[in-house]
Amino acid sequence: MISLHNDYVSLRADEHDGMTVVSLKFKGMETVLYDDERRKRGATYGIPILFPTPNRISGGEFTFNGKCIKGEMHGALRHAAFRITSQSETSVEGEVPFSALGETFPYDGRIKLSLHIEGTAVIWDFSVINEGDEPLAFGLALHPFFRKTAGMRFSSSLDYEMVSDDEKIPTGECLETDFGKEKDVQSIDTDTVFFSDSAIRSVLSSPDYSIEIAGSDEFNHVVVYTSPERPFVCVEPQTCSTDAHNLYSKGYEKESGLIIVPDKASHSFSAVISFK
Repeated sequence: MISLHNDYVSLRADEHDGMTVVSLKFKGMETVLYDDERRKRGATYGIPILFPTPNRISGGEFTFNGKCIKGEMHGALRHAAFRITSQSETSVEGEVPFSALGETFPYDGRIKLSLHIEGTAVIWDFSVINEGDEPLAFGLALHPFFRKTAGMRFSSSLDYEMVSDDEKIPTGECLETDFGKEKDVQSIDTDTVFFSDSAIRSVLSSPDYSIEIAGSDEFNHVVVYTSPERPFVCVEPQTCSTDAHNLYSKGYEKESGLIIVPDKASHSFSAVISFK
């Protein structure tokens, strides 16, 4: 288990299970809900990294560049072991070859991660490296299970709600929304993909602390998942929509958010969770 800390923030992450963050404390206060039963059954927990297919995949498969691939909901990275290349009190660097993802991502290359603490911020720096002779396409998300606290409120710079079918698969249609206006977290009952014309900044504020969820320009999608009876609220920064590969194939290229990396090239980007 990886442990990082400074005077403000401490975290523990399981390098053998996709570098999932199992604990994230701000000034000694635990902000993440860890559910060992979810871990045991292979479900998401803590703060997992979802790559290369965040959330659901229509029909369990997708097509890109003429290749039909049987995908995995949330992507196989979250169960892969990272090879650690460096570590200090406040940072860890590691990588996973695409071969560890099996048939769900049949490309040559690797994903590199630098997870580090700076002040009151936790930063995930990613680099997706294509070492093959064909383009590849991916999406990436964090899926934080934040603890609900008394008086917690939500706000976000959302522009559109992505319309979904009964299976929670986006259709490609987007509707303007005011869902991002500040509201009581306990009043929210949703599992919805949102989209914006620019990077999305979301805030969970409570009397004890505030959490800001943001990232580089790629993170212009967010899934909000919670209900009044659940002890957690998920505000999931995503580079893409749910079912991104299939949306892209249907002509919804902008809405999908799918990132394409040409052969022998790479793409780098970052996500940030910070506290006040």
